[in-house]
Amino acid sequence: MSDSISVTKSNTQSNTQSNTHAQTAAEKPQKDPFGGPIGTIWYLLYCKAKGESKAVMHLANQSVEAFYPKVMVTKVLRGKRQTVEEPLFPNYVFAQLDHGKHNFTSVRSTRGVIGFVKQGKEYQKVSSSLINVFRELQSAAQVDSKLPKTGDKVTVHSANYNNIQAIYQEPKGEQRAMLLIELINKPVLVELDNTEFSLASD
Repeated sequence: MSDSISVTKSNTQSNTQSNTHAQTAAEKPQKDPFGGPIGTIWYLLYCKAKGESKAVMHLANQSVEAFYPKVMVTKVLRGKRQTVEEPLFPNYVFAQLDHGKHNFTSVRSTRGVIGFVKQGKEYQKVSSSLINVFRELQSAAQVDSKLPKTGDKVTVHSANYNNIQAIYQEPKGEQRAMLLIELINKPVLVELDNTEFSLASD
């Protein structure tokens, strides 16, 4: 009889402890291992060429928060130096999705989106901390394409004028430029491809 009572008490204590642990686990706030709000995770989407903004717009129509970092780049367009905004990672968009709220098939079929980037068989996840870093970079980043300005010294790497110092004059279209090179003690204006020279090191 005493053994029966002892077993019953032991079982009761075990059940009570299990219930207590279960309640504690239920009350303890869950943590997203990727740092985002409960139930939401950032994923990486691959988009059509120059389709990042369109993808973000159509994802927003589905109540999906999407983001792609942009930077300002200086380049020559139609013969003039211009600063334009370009994606830091062309063709890629980050989207924050909730498995209980969003339809992944609809997201994959969104206009401008080609599909999810995968790591093996799983969709590639991105930590919220990394997204925050990209957002901070976007607010301050300024990328210079290293194009020279009029009067800058450049070093020529072409076959005809290899390792010769020249003075940058002006762009000639989007791919070429006019340089002033001194040949036999006489300055000569030559036209070269932008890949055939670089800014001279100090």
